[in-house]
Amino acid sequence: MTIGEALKQIRHELYLTQEQMCAGVVTRSFYAKVESGRNRISADKLTEILFEHDIDITYFYQLLRNTYSSQSKLKENDLNQKMNQAFNSGKIELIEQNYHKILLQSNSSILKLRAMISVANLKDELNLIDPKVKEKLFVEFDEGANWMNRPDLLRLFTDTMPLWDSSDLSFFIGRLLAKVQKEHNIPELLQERYLRVFENYLAVYYKKNNPVKTIDVNVQKIFDYILNLEPTVHFLLYKIAAVYLQNLFLGNKEEAQKIKNEMKKYGYQDIVKTWPK
Repeated sequence: MTIGEALKQIRHELYLTQEQMCAGVVTRSFYAKVESGRNRISADKLTEILFEHDIDITYFYQLLRNTYSSQSKLKENDLNQKMNQAFNSGKIELIEQNYHKILLQSNSSILKLRAMISVANLKDELNLIDPKVKEKLFVEFDEGANWMNRPDLLRLFTDTMPLWDSSDLSFFIGRLLAKVQKEHNIPELLQERYLRVFENYLAVYYKKNNPVKTIDVNVQKIFDYILNLEPTVHFLLYKIAAVYLQNLFLGNKEEAQKIKNEMKKYGYQDIVKTWPK
């Protein structure tokens, strides 16, 4: 979908005329040509229109993804999406099929590394992974990598947590916590990426230390951070997952199971399937 086509679709969703859509930003005749692909609109004017009508920018750019992404990027996204779907299905045969596709078809070393460690963790074969892999991870997460702002490295860090030593993992999580606690006005999309990292850390920590006798200082800081977030819809699932995990850490398994049952009742079976027990 082009920019003009996306604007037209959203305008129809909002039940606006072309004149209402572009009022105060560009002329209707110019805007009509944007929708039909005969004119280009500047980033400034496009942003003004989106903000004027409270259009979700993430949603808008999702509509454009297939048109403006490179073929290699689309291929990587497709492989990644199919791998995630395979993991959600819980079928080891399907997971391994998609893993081999990634090995054969992907040009991304990061995607291959994520898939390899995720599959090894699922099959309880982390001990079979070459020690040199861990050395590669340290290269990716050194000071110069700026990994805390890169979506691909945040995903890599999240998916490879089971391979890390507890002390190394705690060190990097501590650095990420220090960053988010220091900064203000973190964009929601980036904050959501951080929440996925923190939620996974809690799950990995629980699996490694079950039953939990003492709670690591980083674990407590993560619980405090998530539960004190603004009560927005975007963060609601992370808050519920945090309450669930907090009950597990405290040994309140019956209360945790109630939360999981409620989530299933409202259609979140795939999400709770990945929660530790």
